[in-house]
Amino acid sequence: MALPEDIIQSVAIGNLKSISEQPAMLSNLAYSNTVTNTNLSQQNAVSFQQSMNDLTLAVTAKATNTVSNLTPQEARSAVDILSNNELAQTIADLKATLKAFNS
Repeated sequence: MALPEDIIQSVAIGNLKSISEQPAMLSNLAYSNTVTNTNLSQQNAVSFQQSMNDLTLAVTAKATNTVSNLTPQEARSAVDILSNNELAQTIADLKATLKAFNS
């Protein structure tokens, strides 16, 4: 029993259509995967940037807190280191004393 010619022809056309559309469908799938991967990499970059911003903020806050909350002893030590020269002050006092006695 033979199949009618129009059925054979419609099956052949259907197969040809499926085969001819396959490269376009695979191309669309590859493009979709590329877009998804690019999107994920951009999300990772933004997440990393936000993490670095948070870390920078924490370090800056800690440094500011350390500088602004000095104990009296730490504050005096900083002043002594930056501005106090006891030897120079002693020499100036001795010169002033000698000058006072000479006058």
